[in-house]
Amino acid sequence: MRIRERLHSRPPGYNLTIGRILAIYAGLMVTLALAALDQTIVATALPRIVGDLGGITQYSWVFTAYMLTSTVTVPLYGKLGDVYGRKKLFLLSIVVFLIGSALCGAAQTMTQLVAFRAIQGIGAGGLFPLSLAVIGNIVPPRDRGRWQGLIGAVFAAASIVGPAVGGFIVDNTTWRWVFFVNLPVGGLALIVISLTMPSRAALTEHAIDWLGAGVLAVGTGSLLLGLVWGGRQYAWGSGHVVVALAAAAVLLVVFALVERRAPEPILPFDVLRNPIVAGSVACMALVGMAMFGTISYVPLFVQGVIGTSATSSGVVLTPMILGAVCTSILTGQLVSRTGRYRWNAVLGPVVLTGAMLLLWRMDVSTTNGEAARNMVIAGIGIGSMMQVFVLSVQNAVPRSRIGSATALTQFGRQMGATLGVTIMGVLVNHGLPSGVAAGGEATQVHRLPPALRSGLAAAIRPAFLVAACIAAAVWVIAVVFVKEQTLRQSLDEVAAVDAAAATPAGAALESPS
Repeated sequence: MRIRERLHSRPPGYNLTIGRILAIYAGLMVTLALAALDQTIVATALPRIVGDLGGITQYSWVFTAYMLTSTVTVPLYGKLGDVYGRKKLFLLSIVVFLIGSALCGAAQTMTQLVAFRAIQGIGAGGLFPLSLAVIGNIVPPRDRGRWQGLIGAVFAAASIVGPAVGGFIVDNTTWRWVFFVNLPVGGLALIVISLTMPSRAALTEHAIDWLGAGVLAVGTGSLLLGLVWGGRQYAWGSGHVVVALAAAAVLLVVFALVERRAPEPILPFDVLRNPIVAGSVACMALVGMAMFGTISYVPLFVQGVIGTSATSSGVVLTPMILGAVCTSILTGQLVSRTGRYRWNAVLGPVVLTGAMLLLWRMDVSTTNGEAARNMVIAGIGIGSMMQVFVLSVQNAVPRSRIGSATALTQFGRQMGATLGVTIMGVLVNHGLPSGVAAGGEATQVHRLPPALRSGLAAAIRPAFLVAACIAAAVWVIAVVFVKEQTLRQSLDEVAAVDAAAATPAGAALESPS
């Protein structure tokens, strides 16, 4: 009876009951788990897919197509969610993701698979920013850290179990179930979200900057293509890379000009005038650079230099992931209890910088235990910052801008991740010893001769040093710009502050369906 009473209770400052919020969260977490698992499962199954469909030259495009479309659609989802409400848009993104999954499972050629992965990415682009924005609408700022920590746990768990699930599916069924398995789980998420998520109130007139959205999508896509191609498929000075990067530069300049005249820009540049928002977005981008750049090369170091056999990068990175998820949950609870978040923003980069320096000092004499220790420390640093910068942005903007502002942070993180992997790749490839193929499979780098192990260590270490410098830059920006701002304890208080600032918050509020 107490449990039922608890579920039907509405805590002070909330507009929905605990039971309703938990139901919404169940749908959100299932959906996000789908997107997170998809990446790791596909990575495990891809060699078998290539063996069936052929087209090994298109191997990397299975990931690139997904990354391109999921990145360029983030700002559009954020803006449309602010204007038209998030429930229908969130359901649409799930449906598109599931359609893409079904098509991928039915693909007959690698070209078809790449095209269908792009469709999957269009749906996935809305899942994370819309989920965080939904939390901003149903949970007061003071409690968001506690709830957002659970989302970090979902991604960490998906990273750990994804490779094992992918291997099980491929070994016991056909690789097509890697994609088909999304359908029943996604269908369940659709039902839960449609029944529990608040619906949009009456619409107001808005002008969507479709021209800006299109120019941004093409310009960002060109930039990502140039970065992905450079030094891998084509030389940095090749026509493909130069044309892609030049087109990106021109289109992004055009985008800036278009946004200056747009009545409602697709990216909320005006909120960047707030130093807390600008600093937090910059920190998110830099954390993405350090985190994903490191994740890309830690497995190579552990397997190639230390000589540890690992069937997947998920196994190698487990200590980092566990450190990140545990710290994310713990710090989320502390932020909600104390109402203070700046200490996370200041302490997290210090821990991450120390971890990167420890990784930089690793050499051929490093043991598995020392590598695991360093990765745990890195995970603690990353976990303490997983949510704080999103939280600081959401707390600093009116509710009518939460969707766009949250999407801006995720856009920055994804662009930073792409830049980080690219920069690290250039550094590593520059010093890579002959006899070691860049990006080779674990079987090519496992148990190398001593001379090649030493050379590989010397090639990878500069990347970790650059990551340490990036983490130090996060600390500087956080200290200067990410100031403490009181976390409001109720949604009514948020609405009152917006109204006092003459912000049309009421147009952005969502009412129970």
